[in-house]
Amino acid sequence: MSTPQRVALTGFYGHGNFGDDLMAVLFGLHLKQNAVPFSVFRLCEPYARRFGLDVSPSIDELIEGVHMLIWGGGGLLVSWSNWIYNLLYPTVTATQTRLIDSAIRRKLRLVALSVGGDGRRVQPLSPSYKERFINAAESITVRNPQDCNNLGARGITASFFPDIVWQTSSVFPRARRREDRMRIGLDLYPSNLWRKGALYLVPALQTLMLKRRDCEFVLIDSTNRSRKPYRGLGRVVRASNTVAYQFGELEQDLDLLASLDLLISTRYHCPMVALQYGVPVISLLGEGKTTLFWKNLGLDHICFGHSRMVELLSLLGSKEKLNSFLREFPLPNACELATGAAGHLQVLEKILLSPA
Repeated sequence: MSTPQRVALTGFYGHGNFGDDLMAVLFGLHLKQNAVPFSVFRLCEPYARRFGLDVSPSIDELIEGVHMLIWGGGGLLVSWSNWIYNLLYPTVTATQTRLIDSAIRRKLRLVALSVGGDGRRVQPLSPSYKERFINAAESITVRNPQDCNNLGARGITASFFPDIVWQTSSVFPRARRREDRMRIGLDLYPSNLWRKGALYLVPALQTLMLKRRDCEFVLIDSTNRSRKPYRGLGRVVRASNTVAYQFGELEQDLDLLASLDLLISTRYHCPMVALQYGVPVISLLGEGKTTLFWKNLGLDHICFGHSRMVELLSLLGSKEKLNSFLREFPLPNACELATGAAGHLQVLEKILLSPA
């Protein structure tokens, strides 16, 4: 690229959310490789420091002297109830509204890359800053084919490619760990189980761990420890064959995921990364965007809701059943998905070379 202009990179960054911060790193490294000067908004310090990414803590600093604001990944097309969103993320709406309004007022080019929804056709999106960005964006790439259809029904053109996070194993290859003792990761949270009416799982999982002494259970909190203290299952469940782990440094976190024989998670991006390293996954009580992801991969059968909890515990409690499940797990073609995900980056390159 010749004499690239400075750009700003934003998303749901700086809250310690693993998937979003990982997307900031993937987009940031691509911009660096193409010698594009940029700053990223409020990315967590450990990830930014490790990869030499310039972080802007304030809106004014972020957009000063830039010609383009890139929204890099995440659930920009997922609509929330305002009161629930503000309860969970009390400062986000005001901050993003101010950022987007400032960008529009300065006539910056707005681009959304690898954004997604939950399969629902919602208009207008809520909180309203999401609607503002989508309506003002000159180019949008999405991570689900349903997002293309839903935006198209509103007269908004978008291009579909697999989620940018499918690029992770290409950028950060990791060897699989092989040991005799099975290692099971539990990316579960007491607060999340409470909200979903599933606290009954806590004693059941405690019993399971005591029963399966042949396994090591890693009780994961994928929220970056630079932002929040440990909130994982290890706060309420303990046994001699358990260890608590909280994400903090990206490459160590990826090593941890690659070391597992099975990951059980309520989340969206942790399982996606685990699959790339050959780790089978069980999705537990997933949100709409998560169940849509598994449906599009043709892996609905690994989603366990309340009605399948007895089946799940029976599977985990039996060495024979679990070994069979892992042996027969249909891992997706991660190389093919990574190639497809590069489409978001190719679109970005074309935009950066095109005139306003």
